Amino acid sequence: MTSSDISTSSGGLVQKVVIAPSPDNRRAELTIHGRLASILASMAAFQEYSAGLTERHRNEFARRVRAGEFSSQSEKLAYLERFRAVLAEAEADWKLLQVS
Repeated sequence: MTSSDISTSSGGLVQKVVIAPSPDNRRAELTIHGRLASILASMAAFQEYSAGLTERHRNEFARRVRAGEFSSQSEKLAYLERFRAVLAEAEADWKLLQVS
């Protein structure tokens, strides 16, 4: 089986689609080139970034709880809310990059 190219010259979201056999020859692999591919890659990168940020925050929160740094439930909730704000700001920044 050979690969097939489908190209467009309009400069839209998808400039080229390549359909090729997978390494195991049991299914086809679809590769998208163009703006859509960039958007999908950016989404995956942000998901990885936010997962790492969440994991670091979770570890830091657990460390602070173990160290007794919070004297009340409201302090714990305030810490968690600050993290939500950091994550929301990062997401807003990422969204701004997508429209530029």
